[in-house]
Amino acid sequence: MGATHLPDAKSGPLILVTPTISEYQAVRPHIAGLKTAGALETMMCGIGPGRASALCRRLDERQPPPAGLALVGVAGGLDTTLAAGDVVIASAAWDEEGRRAPCTVILLTGAAVGPVLTVSRALYTPVEKAAARDSGALAVEMEAYPLAAWAAERGVPFVHGRVILDPFDEPLPDLGNVIDEYGRVRPAGLLRHVFAHPSHAASLVQLLHRTQAVGPALARLAQAVVAAHRI
Repeated sequence: MGATHLPDAKSGPLILVTPTISEYQAVRPHIAGLKTAGALETMMCGIGPGRASALCRRLDERQPPPAGLALVGVAGGLDTTLAAGDVVIASAAWDEEGRRAPCTVILLTGAAVGPVLTVSRALYTPVEKAAARDSGALAVEMEAYPLAAWAAERGVPFVHGRVILDPFDEPLPDLGNVIDEYGRVRPAGLLRHVFAHPSHAASLVQLLHRTQAVGPALARLAQAVVAAHRI
C-alpha cells in the first residue's frame, strides 16, 4: 500500500468524517492508535448534502481551522467494473447541477481513482444508476460535494474515499423511514416496513450482511487517509 502525503498539519487537526453510525463504528477503532493528541478528530455528518452543508457551517466556527478534511464511507457503484468491497479514491466531487470541486488524491494500491457524484436522494435501482453513470463518475454518494467545495474555498486539503456497497447492477432496498439521518435503525419503522413489504425482509438482511462485510475495507481506507496526513 502506498500513498502520497498530504501537507503536514500546521494548525488544527485532520478531521475524518463519516456519514453514518455504522461507518463511524467500522472506522473509529482502527485509527485510534494512529493519532497523536489533538491531531485527529472523527465526526459524523449525517446522510445527505444538507447534513454535509450543516457540518461545513460548524467547521467555519472552529479556531484554529482544520489542517485537513477527509470523508470516508460506502457508495454505490456506477462503473460496471467495480465490485462490492472495491475502493474508490475521488479525484473530484461532482454534484447534480454539474458543479465540480477538486479532491486531494492519495495513491492506494488496488483503488480506482476518478470523480464521484453527490446526489440528493439515494439511487436504489440499476435504472437510476444508469442515468447517473452518464456523468462519467465512478461512484455515487450523498455527502461529498459540499465538503469538497468548502475545503477548496478555504485551501484545506480534502480527501474523499469510498468503499463500494452496492455494485452498478445490484438494487438497494428503499429504506424509507427505517433509518434516521445518521443511519440508525428506527425499530418501529423497521417493523412497519417489513409488515408492509414482507418481500423486502431478505433484501434488508442481505444489506446488513454486506455492510458488515465491507467494514474491514472501510477501516483500511481510513487508516490510509490518516497515514497520508502523517500524523
